[in-house]
Amino acid sequence: MTLYLGYYRPSAAQWQRFAEAEDNGTVEEAQQTFMARVLAARESNFAGNIVASYSPMSTSFDHPSIMVVETDDTSTLAAINAHYNSVLEFTWTPGNSIGTTTDSAEAGMQKQFGRN
Repeated sequence: MTLYLGYYRPSAAQWQRFAEAEDNGTVEEAQQTFMARVLAARESNFAGNIVASYSPMSTSFDHPSIMVVETDDTSTLAAINAHYNSVLEFTWTPGNSIGTTTDSAEAGMQKQFGRN
């Protein structure tokens, strides 16, 4: 199985919905709708492929959140993109382990930078 790192942020359409909610006083409803869409992924056909998901400890979106997915079928990534369409925008990349020990980190970095 391949690990994929998905860097994500709210989409432009979602930012627009949040701005409109602020203008018309429906911020709480917009936030609940957004959260429901995000949490619905836990019931999806790709939920078993999600290893972890992390967000920075901040209310700003200066740094992306990250989702870790394990799959050998890139259609899983397409399903995640489709589920979050117009809510979150993902950028996917296969993960390369750099290990946790000095030797494994060195081997991982050599692999990444092509010095095998």
